[in-house]
Amino acid sequence: FAPSTPRKLVKVSTPGGTSRLIKKESSQTKENKSTVAGATCNLVNAIIGAGIVGIPYAIKECGLVAGIILVVLCAILTEKSLRVLVNTAKHVDVPSYETLVESTYGSAGFYFISVNMLIMAYGGCLSYLMIIKDTLPVLLGVESGDVGMERAILVVSTMAIILPISMQRDMADLAKTSKISVVFQCCMVLVVVIFCPVSESLEEQGGLMEIASGSVIRSSTIFIGLGVLSFAFVCQHGAFIVAGSLEKPTKERWGQATSRALSLCLVLEAACGISGYLAFLEKTQGDILNNFLVLGGSITKAANLARGLLCTTMFFVYPVDLFVCRHVCVVLFFRGRRAHEGDDASVLNRRDRRIALTLVVYFSSLVPALFVESVGDVLAITGAIAGSSLSYIGPGMIYLAVYGDEFLKKVEEIWGKDEESTDTKPAESDVESSRLLTNQQSNEATTTESPTTEQSLFKSIAWYLLLMPIWCEVAKMGKAKLRAFKEKEALKSPHINRLGKVARPSLQMVPANIPRVGSADGGQEGIPTFPTPKYGATVGGNKAIGAAILAQQRSASFRAAPSAPADLDEPPTWYDFLVAIFFVEFGMIALCAGVFSILTAK
Repeated sequence: FAPSTPRKLVKVSTPGGTSRLIKKESSQTKENKSTVAGATCNLVNAIIGAGIVGIPYAIKECGLVAGIILVVLCAILTEKSLRVLVNTAKHVDVPSYETLVESTYGSAGFYFISVNMLIMAYGGCLSYLMIIKDTLPVLLGVESGDVGMERAILVVSTMAIILPISMQRDMADLAKTSKISVVFQCCMVLVVVIFCPVSESLEEQGGLMEIASGSVIRSSTIFIGLGVLSFAFVCQHGAFIVAGSLEKPTKERWGQATSRALSLCLVLEAACGISGYLAFLEKTQGDILNNFLVLGGSITKAANLARGLLCTTMFFVYPVDLFVCRHVCVVLFFRGRRAHEGDDASVLNRRDRRIALTLVVYFSSLVPALFVESVGDVLAITGAIAGSSLSYIGPGMIYLAVYGDEFLKKVEEIWGKDEESTDTKPAESDVESSRLLTNQQSNEATTTESPTTEQSLFKSIAWYLLLMPIWCEVAKMGKAKLRAFKEKEALKSPHINRLGKVARPSLQMVPANIPRVGSADGGQEGIPTFPTPKYGATVGGNKAIGAAILAQQRSASFRAAPSAPADLDEPPTWYDFLVAIFFVEFGMIALCAGVFSILTAK
């Protein structure tokens, strides 16, 4: 499908006194924007969703102590990964998760992330509908086991409420319903915490310490619980849509949205998970509210209230993941630059496209929801595969690849230069100067102490324990891919990035030897002219034009810096690289062990 920009006919007068109709771009293509509060609520909706009712089940599978630690760890890693992804995208100057991976891993990375985003968002849509099917019939007094009536209620209610909300175009349009959903989620967790029979359970089991000592960690099923937690906290598949909908998406404003959203989610999910598990222990189900069915009296009424609040939030949360599914369909099945870069506002401004894609996603999730029964299995499988890839493996691999040059330089400072890593050979004219430099360095080396045997042994052990050969290869590949990507992008016309741009620190200081436009050598005081970058072996034709455009963009960003300061592009540190490596290792362990645990459990 080739997206076309919506246009309207406008009557204009010509110099000869006649009039004619011309096509003018419609103002409706402009994307709506949200405030920090609106983006925070959309992010909370993307994070919590259906996963909150599965947190007690996840703690049961992990063990009480290990479960609490993993809940906190997942929240911290999610907040860090959200910042890393958006800041790295600003550095590369790309507007979406898919194009960010494409810049360092090519088309294979583009399709890998797109498919995982689709799996994650589709799994969320499916689980939301399943929760509605489990909760709404109970509230309406339908007898347990009446499958036909449950399915009918699901179809009618979702078509009446979810479909109209999902037909909107921009993520910012969901800010109001997201705020209502966040309030209802807080109330639902409060009801669960107050009315869970925690005290009775603790009294029967001999106290909290007795339960904790017997449920520290469960090695056989801990990764099943980690999969559920990954699903509960994952939101990277919708992070770029939310960040792009934010008005003035600077690093500071995006950091405010992520920190507020993750702090609230951590409190809500930890409270729901701990109280739910302590109340029902080994009887904890995938949907904690199903445990309330066997209780009577005031607890049943409270459970129905919590069910009503949860059901309402599912109606408001579903469109967030549906927007992500729609976004993936746009980048995969539509042609053109705007579609490839995920400019949903332009592609979906046509109502027929928006309605068609919304209906396809809705019915493809509705049909399985009518027949699938176990929410816990859906959360575990989706979280283990797509959640680990999007939350941990993706951000870590991207960071190492984008900052591959800086990573290799830091590795060289500690372990020395890898002779095989040189990309180019020195020119013949530089041989003599290279020899002189080598002689000078050899003379200086005689005055310095050589590393001891213990230091060399320690470095060699650390080299392999930290898997540095693997990370160096990733950095080399990312460096080469990113260079090729920038060459390709330089041939395209300049465009405005939805996420904004960053200012390179090197542009703040102007060397004296750079000519200035309008001065005696053709420059103007205060504005430097940047030399045209040369890509590849030869430069000419379209490449020269693309390079000139890139230089013009740099000059424009420099001129705009004093009046509109952009985010500063901070250089990476060893801490950043170690966090990225930890992301990848943690994600690979969670993915492999999670899938293995699910298969062996079955």
